[in-house]
Amino acid sequence: MTVTSDTKSLIYNDEGNIRGGQTVEEFKAMMYGVQCHRRKIVEDFMAGKILDNDSFINIKQSLDFLNNNMKDKNEGFMAEMIISREGSNEKTFLINLKDEINGLQKDVNFLNECIKYLNDGKSYQDLDLSKLLASCHPISEEKFDEELEECLKILEKFVKESSDGKKPIFVTDWDGTMKDYCSQYATNLQPIYSAICMTQFAKLFTRITAVLTAGPLRGPGILDLTAIPLNEHILFSGSWGREWWINGNKVVHDDGISIEGFNALEQLTSKMQNLIHENSDFSPFALVGSGIQRKVDRLTLGIQTVCNHVPEELSIRYQEAVKEKMNEIDPDQKVLIFDPSTELEVEVVVGNEGAVWNKGNGVAKIVEILHDTLKGPGNVLICGDTFSDLPMVQKVAVENNQGIMSIFVGTNERLRSEVRELVNDESRVAFVSCPDVVHAAMWKLIQEHQK
Repeated sequence: MTVTSDTKSLIYNDEGNIRGGQTVEEFKAMMYGVQCHRRKIVEDFMAGKILDNDSFINIKQSLDFLNNNMKDKNEGFMAEMIISREGSNEKTFLINLKDEINGLQKDVNFLNECIKYLNDGKSYQDLDLSKLLASCHPISEEKFDEELEECLKILEKFVKESSDGKKPIFVTDWDGTMKDYCSQYATNLQPIYSAICMTQFAKLFTRITAVLTAGPLRGPGILDLTAIPLNEHILFSGSWGREWWINGNKVVHDDGISIEGFNALEQLTSKMQNLIHENSDFSPFALVGSGIQRKVDRLTLGIQTVCNHVPEELSIRYQEAVKEKMNEIDPDQKVLIFDPSTELEVEVVVGNEGAVWNKGNGVAKIVEILHDTLKGPGNVLICGDTFSDLPMVQKVAVENNQGIMSIFVGTNERLRSEVRELVNDESRVAFVSCPDVVHAAMWKLIQEHQK
């Protein structure tokens, strides 16, 4: 285990204006500027301060800009980005802005509603968040209400005080669970209402709230993409819980990773970043899916969008370039392994010594670091949306089979069946279709607490 003090600022670059045109890098800079304003609004609301008007204006202008720059409103949320301004022939690339636009629109709706309540002398926490979010449900508003009721029942049961008087533990996945998926990981940014819900919920009802994600902490990573105030009520991890952000320090569990493997991965990361910067053909891959994600034991590289906008020939060439860079570093193929994990991304993995790390190990590590326990009495809530989240449920079920509770997002029946089997109590599980149902349930519970 290594602990480092990370004093670098986040990757946000707020130049105070909205640039258009627009290159991939300018788009990212604009969105990271938006996230600066989101975080300020969340911090101000949590501190009982008034809404910062300049920040609200930036969010509204950013939404207007994205809406006005879609390629064709009849083709969905597609926008044309300039890969590079070098030379007279500008190469362009199509990206899907649906998540970025929807997130900004929901924030504008939320903040407008907050202003109405505040102007009437009421608390913004009195507003009906479910009314604002129900129309965004992927199935129907009626289904939203039905899932909200079931989710709220689980949360009410979860927060009940245990016999030893301790508050419960909450551990959650991020993408697809607390945050909708986005076509490009680099701009998968958390909205304001979501950050306020999670922060308030953690502060009021839990002794530990931890976000455990497969992505990295930074580069961009969860610390750059969230709007939740850092170093307060919620802990963040990356790389399946191999790296944690705790009180301003990055704690890394590099069990089973050799020095040779670590150094090889560092070199490959640098080479890939240089490649997409220097080769305009490959520049779009900075925004394709996962982009370039440096994790503790691997490098994840996006090779295709969910809408299949990358020509197959270009994706193949990019993957061959990855293999060439690997060969430069590890010609005998003793350290790095190329894994074409899915149709959307590939991974370059460091050969591991010992058991394969999973999210269950991540849960165990954070409890160990905090000198706490998963054992009862008391409840432990695990939230997820994929099979990779099941080891978290399994770990808690082994340690505390009377206290394990779970909320899973999505409609995969096989996944739901495995969750039910692990929890082994229908009254302690709930299934919802989107993260907004969980946020709305948290909001209602917070309102009930304040009555």
